[in-house]
Parts: sequence; structure tokens; C-alpha cells
Amino acid sequence: MSEVGFFPKYEQKENRVTNYTLLLLKQIYNESPNTFQELIVNLLSGDCNDINVGVNFSQQEGFSCEKGKSIIDGVIRQLPFDIFIETKNSDWFYQNQLERHIENLLKQNGKKVFIALANFDGLSKEQKLFEDIKQKYSNNNDLTIVNIEFEDLKKALDDISNKIKSEVLSIMLKEYEQFLNENDLLPTWKYRLDVVNCAKSQKDVKERLLYICPEAKGAYKHARAKYFGIYENKAVNFIAEIKAVCNVNYDNGKHEIDISWWDRENYSKEEILQEAREKSVYCWDEPLQMFLLGNFKDNVNFIKDSSGGMFGSKIYFNFNSNIKNLNDLVDKIQNKNWSEFQ
Repeated sequence: MSEVGFFPKYEQKENRVTNYTLLLLKQIYNESPNTFQELIVNLLSGDCNDINVGVNFSQQEGFSCEKGKSIIDGVIRQLPFDIFIETKNSDWFYQNQLERHIENLLKQNGKKVFIALANFDGLSKEQKLFEDIKQKYSNNNDLTIVNIEFEDLKKALDDISNKIKSEVLSIMLKEYEQFLNENDLLPTWKYRLDVVNCAKSQKDVKERLLYICPEAKGAYKHARAKYFGIYENKAVNFIAEIKAVCNVNYDNGKHEIDISWWDRENYSKEEILQEAREKSVYCWDEPLQMFLLGNFKDNVNFIKDSSGGMFGSKIYFNFNSNIKNLNDLVDKIQNKNWSEFQ
């Protein structure tokens, strides 16, 4: 066991991330166990509301034993609980490792919480893994299993920041957010524009709010992005929000659809699957990717000001957290040159 400290000796980035995260949580606890308890309860989002941090005081409490019942005037009690945290810089969790961690956690007394912390980016494969594990251990009422993103942790820290009295700890909160940003642990996809050279199909994309390309490999492999732009005639005039990306395979005369990722904040899995099935009529009989598009803006006039056409089939523009929605993005780039953002 290694004590959490200000000067970690770990060489692995993953271990440093864990150290800094635990160090911040430790400082919050040292300042106020009640604030720490509020943070943990908020972080678990209702999955576990009965964790009591610190000492509890009660009076006139009844107990019973073989010799009979008794009413004690005053009781000072600290209930046991354990929180295991598994941190990943990527979203690669392994079922065998997770179950070993959980089995060891179950040996502890009192309330037990297992937290998997990573930047999941809403990937359906990882979500399915945790759904299966939660189902496997669902009969244990003392165990809570949650998978959360660093962004969730940041939001929970924001919620309790006004209760932090220490100036030093307030600075630590800000520096921790900066650390997450600098190490790409926050979901940068939410501020990314994926500009695609699809001039030949741009009419269909606009009318159907659908972009289709071969399966994800080589030039067709796309990083996750929230926004989709059509490149045509040295400019991007059409921008839409990406609701989901689905993998489509043709088998036994029908299209099989698997969601790669989707915007979980605004759409349900059932809504995405329904729309994907309806729009699969536009798919051809080979492995494909299907981009389901939502809100859109036309006449954006985001101009490629360098010579020649677009090199390659796509290009990304990465913005920051000031871009909250499609309107913010359009306000930032409309009638502007690419060179201002590269």
C-alpha cells in the first residue's frame, strides 16, 4: 500500500492520475467530512445515498442482547464503508480484473462502493460491460458499482466548490481541472468539429440528415466528434450535430445495426436504434458506418483560405468548453477562415 502524497514517485501516468485524484479527495475530507459526504453522494447519482462519513451522534438508542434490552443515553458511532476506485486513462476495462477487485471489496465490512473512473466518451461496449457486472452483483444490497467519467467528477467538485473555505483547496480544485484538461481526461469530443469531404453526396446528407461511409478503417476511421460539417467548394456551409454513429453489417438479407456511440444526454438507445433501422434503407450491402445527424445550420461559410482543395477525406477542428451548443459553434466560425483555428 502506498500513501497518497503531494510528490508521487509513480512513473505511470495512470498512477499519477489516481494519486492526484485521491489527494484532492483527501484534502476535501480533511476540511469537511460533511462536504466530502455530499460530494460522494452526488457523484454516485442516487445509486447510494446512505453513506455516512465521519462520526454520528445519537441518544436514547435501543439495543438488545441475550440478557435483554437496554436504552443507552448517548451513542457516538462511525459506520464502516469502503470505496474502491479503479482509474484508467483510456476506456479499456477488463471483466476479469474488475470482478477480482469487486470480490476483494466484498470481503470488507459495512457499505461497499466500487467506482470505475475513466473518460468513457459514451462508448457502448464499455457501458455493456458494466451493465453485465452490475447485474451479476445486483443481489448484494451493501455493494454499489458505478462507472463514471472524469467529467462527472469535475461536475461533482463544481457542485461543492462554494462550500470550500480554504483558499489553498480552492486553488487545488482549479488546478485539478486544468490537469484533467491537459491530460485529455475530459471529453474533448464535445468541442470537436469533424469536417468531411462529401461533396458528391452532400444533397442526400442534408435531406436525410444522414452520412454513410465504409466501415471504420483507414481513411474512414473517425474520431468521436459532436459536430459534423460538409466540405464543398473550399468552404463548410452545412454543420449538424452528430446524434450517433452506428456500425451496419449486411447479413442474411437484412442490415444488422450496432451502436458505436451516441449522445446519451439527449437521446435514448431505443430512439437511436429506431432511427437507424428506418434509415438503413439507404445503406448498401457491405459493412458501413452510419452517422445520424440532428440539429443543423446552413450558410455557415467557414472558409478554407489556403491554396488547393482539402487534403484527405476529413479534417478536425478542436475548440474548447466555451462551445456549449451548435449556435455557439456557428457564432465562432461563421464567415471566418480555417487558418484562424488551425
